[in-house]
Amino acid sequence: MKKLILTVVVAFSVIAAANAQDLQSKKGFTILPEAGDIVIGFNAVPVVDFFLNVSNIMVNTGQTSQHPGYVPGFGQVLVGKYYLEDDQAARFKVAINTGSAKTSTFFDDPEDVFNGVADPGEIEDVNVIKNMNIILGGGLEFRRGHNRLQGFYGGEVLLGFASNSVKNTWAVEMNTTSITNGYTNGDGSALSGRILEQKSGMGITFGLRGFGGVEYFFAPKISVAAEFGWGFGMTTNPRGSATVESWDAANSVAEEITAEGANGGSGMGFQVDNGVSQVLLPSAALTMLFHF
Repeated sequence: MKKLILTVVVAFSVIAAANAQDLQSKKGFTILPEAGDIVIGFNAVPVVDFFLNVSNIMVNTGQTSQHPGYVPGFGQVLVGKYYLEDDQAARFKVAINTGSAKTSTFFDDPEDVFNGVADPGEIEDVNVIKNMNIILGGGLEFRRGHNRLQGFYGGEVLLGFASNSVKNTWAVEMNTTSITNGYTNGDGSALSGRILEQKSGMGITFGLRGFGGVEYFFAPKISVAAEFGWGFGMTTNPRGSATVESWDAANSVAEEITAEGANGGSGMGFQVDNGVSQVLLPSAALTMLFHF
């Protein structure tokens, strides 16, 4: 009986030692995440496609030439984690994307009657387009498992803001002379009824998402994770406004009129990922993660 008990104890000790060794590389590096680790991740699909194409297992899917993003819906969002404990991590998402594009249309000044040969570089109409997209998110992730294969679950809150605007600076002044002579803007359009500025409302998106998945550490602090989720999404899109310059023929003056935009709306709902706004509730993802 004593021999049997001793044999069982030794067997379990060997198994435990083998499992412990399995959690370290041959060079002694720790494989699983630890408290204090910082994590970054991106979409693993292009990487998987690359190796499948190299191995001629599948035909080229067109994904191999793309820069790896994080997950669908998060192409311009920085995503990461910070391990508070060995089995608990804070998740973060942040994006501050802004852009501005200026287009100039150069043309002949119709009021310059002494210029002789038309000079298309005399004056210019200027069109400026601006856009802004901000995404902020945070949550907690909890983990289960002691070997290379880990399960995880948790929740996150996401908030997004988006807007855009168009501003035009017209070179030809709208006055009695220009209207009487039928002058046009640089693009050939009539002076009357031209847009000076157009703004969208500040669109706001709010999301609450629960998630779960599995993660496998195939190398020290490098893993592949499959994740899916279910959440609530809500979006609001205000009407915005437009300022138009038009000609008042009765009083022979130009006037500016600002009116609310023609479109606006909102939406909400519960769905398995994708949700109301894919920006906030991404589809299930295959992700590669690096821990530092």
